[in-house]
Amino acid sequence: MPNLGDVITTDDVSKKGTGKYTADYVNWCRVAHLLQDNAPGWQFHLAHYVDSGHVWKAPNGTGYIVGYFSGPNGERTPDFPQAVMDFKNNPVPYENITARDVTDTHRRALAACAAFTFGLAWQLWAREQIEDPMRGDEPAAPVEKPKDVSDADVPIPEGDKEQIFDMLEELSDEKLDQFCKAFDGKFVGEGSVSDRIQTEEHRQFINDWHSKQDLSSKDVNG
Repeated sequence: MPNLGDVITTDDVSKKGTGKYTADYVNWCRVAHLLQDNAPGWQFHLAHYVDSGHVWKAPNGTGYIVGYFSGPNGERTPDFPQAVMDFKNNPVPYENITARDVTDTHRRALAACAAFTFGLAWQLWAREQIEDPMRGDEPAAPVEKPKDVSDADVPIPEGDKEQIFDMLEELSDEKLDQFCKAFDGKFVGEGSVSDRIQTEEHRQFINDWHSKQDLSSKDVNG
């Protein structure tokens, strides 16, 4: 099985916004291209559910998809489940899942499964410097929030951060600029906005901002 942990370079990283409002991301098309170049013959698939659809139903009535890779010699990698989530990282009820939800989740699953299976672009998923592929010997312990600690002191789990950056990636340049200015006005600091998104307080601000955008869109569209 290919080991692609050292494949990605800074040339593969795209940016949205300008100046301190810059956000780094890797487009899913780039991930697919890197796989074609460095893992020829390996293809990404979505497993079929019992009714021949691609969305699986969880016990609590939400939905997820199951991705995997097949190899040039008949290999099949382990199943990789990916929840269908909204912008707040909440799983979407099965009956409310739209075609757009499925396609967005497919692209996220492609990139996540490539990192999980081949190590491709793991640095970005882990928010590590691309030039330094080394990780600590011990994984970080899960962060539990004590009752007397505010959201401003609680870091966002790394897996949840990725979903936030996915949501920001989908914004237009105009909307991204509006968000960055709003974030910068609330949380003054040095460096890019993407680097300063660190705590649960930041996540709550992002969720509230995004909710207001949804409400504004509904008002405009009637």
